[in-house]
Amino acid sequence: MTVEIGKQIKKFRQEQGISQQELADYLTLSRQTISKWELGKSLPDIENIVRLCDYFNISVDVLIGRKKPSFFENLFGGKERRPRLMEQDKGKKNNAAFYSAYVPEVQPLILAGQRVNTFVKVEEAIYPQITFSNLMGYANCLCSFNGEEVSIDQIGKFKLAVNIPVEKPIATFSLRDVLEINMQFGKYFRNIGGNFVTLIDIVTKDQTYYFWVESLKIAYVMWHHEKFKTIKLNLDEKFQKALELLNEEEAIEAIRNDAQNIPLFYGRESDE
Repeated sequence: MTVEIGKQIKKFRQEQGISQQELADYLTLSRQTISKWELGKSLPDIENIVRLCDYFNISVDVLIGRKKPSFFENLFGGKERRPRLMEQDKGKKNNAAFYSAYVPEVQPLILAGQRVNTFVKVEEAIYPQITFSNLMGYANCLCSFNGEEVSIDQIGKFKLAVNIPVEKPIATFSLRDVLEINMQFGKYFRNIGGNFVTLIDIVTKDQTYYFWVESLKIAYVMWHHEKFKTIKLNLDEKFQKALELLNEEEAIEAIRNDAQNIPLFYGRESDE
């Protein structure tokens, strides 16, 4: 059990982008103590097990390896990467609603044709591969491609500085109703660092749904997944060659290496 707990601590720490020192500081312990736990050389006491479960937002059963978190436990329970507030003036850029994770209702943004930050779920895989945060900073919209159905749901409701998990359907339609999907890449810069995003436009006869996803992997998945073979996927030719690589990591790296040809989605490049 000592080894299993250590593996779980390391797993959740790395998934959430937390260093051993950051975790040690939170628990008011030494970094060496965290290292010993992860190496299976010692065990956290009961108090620290409770604090670890609270910090990672998981149950004791999950921490000790007796139970795997379910999809919705993963989605609504995690804090995989600490959000940093972006420098922004709340103005729309590239038709983007950057505060879409901070609003009580997502549907009005979608109806207004704003580009909404979302998770994208293809069958059982979700992108970006992070978890829903109860704190400010993550999407509270979920676009799912499951079987022959496309569904868009609100999965969080921003209130008093936290996202409260909700399940509220916004739209459901058949994959056959999708006329085309437009994809492009963008880069944005925050107060510390930056990231790449995939912009996805799902075009139906009745409406176009505009999303941005903090993930490049979703573009690779949609380009190669059988589900999208019958749908017209539009992507700038200069990036098609990268996505056609058979190895996902090589494809993503090729896109990142061509950053000079990726337009600015938000922020100022000099901020980096």
